[in-house]
Amino acid sequence: MRVVITGATAGIGEALALEYAAAGVTLGLTGRRADRLEAVAAACRAKGATVHTWPIDVVDQPGMQAMAREFLERAGGVDLVIANAGIGGPDRLERGDPAPIVRTLEVNVNGVVNTLVPFMPAMIAQRSGHLAAVASVAGFRAMPLRTTYSASKIAVRTLMEGWGMDLEPHGITVTSINPGFVESELTAKNRFPMPFILPTPAAAKRIVRALRRRRRVYTFPLPMAVLARVLALAPRWVVKRLVR
Repeated sequence: MRVVITGATAGIGEALALEYAAAGVTLGLTGRRADRLEAVAAACRAKGATVHTWPIDVVDQPGMQAMAREFLERAGGVDLVIANAGIGGPDRLERGDPAPIVRTLEVNVNGVVNTLVPFMPAMIAQRSGHLAAVASVAGFRAMPLRTTYSASKIAVRTLMEGWGMDLEPHGITVTSINPGFVESELTAKNRFPMPFILPTPAAAKRIVRALRRRRRVYTFPLPMAVLARVLALAPRWVVKRLVR
């Protein structure tokens, strides 16, 4: 199996790399922190996997295109690409600084595009493959204080739904992964209750199982999946009160 995972230096990305690492598996891992990336790669190699690494930011379009070409050459094709890299945080509109908002959109949306699109021609040619992106339960409704994060994940969910329809005739599966709260560097910064939060390894196991089943949409855990659907239909005042 030939698997590419972005954002592999921590959190869900690291846990997914370790889940897939095994003899006979070729992994392509990316991340911005070269030292952390090599540490994860070493752990995966210890489990028998062949690992190639690229210390790169997913917003680097030429770099991501070069990564895809190099991985395809080294692995002789690709079976699964997981666009996992992402960032988040409050909008802090009172500061009047658009830079953090733009950065969130670039990483969470453009990063998914830069990760998945370069592999599409190869998958179309081989008439097989699986593309996945980590969105969020926050992508079902705009959330006060973190609207940019919600908007970015709504965009990812929309892209994956549309690309799924476009690529299905070519034998390619497209999956939107929508986790609730998962222990990570991102959630460690939160100073509010996080119901049904999952340990990172447990979340990775659930994602791997869903991908093996070729799920097109996977929202978890179940209570958060239900809550996301309810919030999508709830009146505005309910959403505002819940966030407060």
